Amino acid sequence: AKNVNDATVQKEILAKAIDISFPTGDDSDYNLNVDLFDEIIPEESVVNFYKVKIELKLKKKVDGKQWPTLETSELTATIQDVTTSKPEYPSSSKTKKDWSQIDHDIEKEMKNDKPEGDEALNGLFKEIYKNASEETRRAMIKSYQTSGGTVLSTNWDEVASKDYEGKDRPDPPKGQQWKKDE
Repeated sequence: AKNVNDATVQKEILAKAIDISFPTGDDSDYNLNVDLFDEIIPEESVVNFYKVKIELKLKKKVDGKQWPTLETSELTATIQDVTTSKPEYPSSSKTKKDWSQIDHDIEKEMKNDKPEGDEALNGLFKEIYKNASEETRRAMIKSYQTSGGTVLSTNWDEVASKDYEGKDRPDPPKGQQWKKDE
């Protein structure tokens, strides 16, 4: 397949088959008909012709599924039935474990765990902020930032008129003092 002219190539990429034909230099045609092992996405698959080779880039319909062969046959039809089941991981244990299920169980358990202490408090603030109106968010940001982290208010009417950096500045936490910006 040297020096193949793209204009003379006939190609058809289907979900389960590829058909390519083009004239060769000795007045005959080269035909490639491949019945694929499994389905591909024809729109995302391409055929490239180079000076001395033809390159097929096929996008599998099921990502990550391993094909034992490119082409299908009677033997691969029975292999395909076997490969549709979940993968088994090698183990010396007599009992089989479904590791995917264990992952799902751990994720579910972590989701159901209730946070404690600072984590619970921060989670509460995040939830309030996430579900708040734009005005409430603005109040939370201004009150927290301008007070040096000592005030967190959700009432914009109150926060809009306050000067947490000046006359309305709250007392610093016990054992600390305000530091002037230089």
